[in-house]
Amino acid sequence: MKNSHNIAVILFFAFSCISAQNLTSTDFNSNAAGQPIKFNNFRAQAAILSGSFASLDTPTESLTDGSVYLFDDWNNTTIIKVDKRNYTFSNFNFNIRKEEFMSQIEGDSIYIFDFNSIDKVIVNGKEFKSFSDPLEGEEKIFQVIYENADLSILKKYSLKIIESSPDPMLNRSKNKIIKMENYFIKKGTTFTPFKLKKKSIVKLVEKNTAIQVLDDYVKSNHLSYKNENDLKKIFEYSYKTK
Repeated sequence: MKNSHNIAVILFFAFSCISAQNLTSTDFNSNAAGQPIKFNNFRAQAAILSGSFASLDTPTESLTDGSVYLFDDWNNTTIIKVDKRNYTFSNFNFNIRKEEFMSQIEGDSIYIFDFNSIDKVIVNGKEFKSFSDPLEGEEKIFQVIYENADLSILKKYSLKIIESSPDPMLNRSKNKIIKMENYFIKKGTTFTPFKLKKKSIVKLVEKNTAIQVLDDYVKSNHLSYKNENDLKKIFEYSYKTK
């Protein structure tokens, strides 16, 4: 009987994993009575996407200003792509310090996704992928600004901690977390940093498009070399006219 019971449990969770095509975290919020719903169901479905349960990483508010999370809140429309399948979430964020994507389940409980089993994550229209970073010798998560067969334009997030000081002249009674952004062009396995300014970007595309032609395109379309959304349009135009 015990063996029959174990087999039944295994078959139940296997069926739950196979049948769950969308993991929608809006289904895991509290109901009208304030009680969490479908939390156990999430545990069964989460087996499709490897990961683990943990607690929120939140600095002590009385000691720190700022957040280690990329997005200000957890209400972020998210698609996780795995083997041509899409899994949708809404309570989602990215821990910059730990480089981990996670979904908030209830209270301070979160589910941390193993990016090794994921092709890409799209949060509020922003695409994220994992690349092997030769500078650090391991896989790192980057936002993809633009990508084609020749190159990728990537954005890397990091944190800078400014420590508090007892000096009243500095007006810094708390530690402060500052979110940093750096841009890279990836060709093959080579990562080259660059700045969001005209001089740097022109060097990246001048082999494809004459500088004057590019300038005319930027001006006529009211684009800016310092805007990453416009940067995507600039590269798309450059490779279109190649």
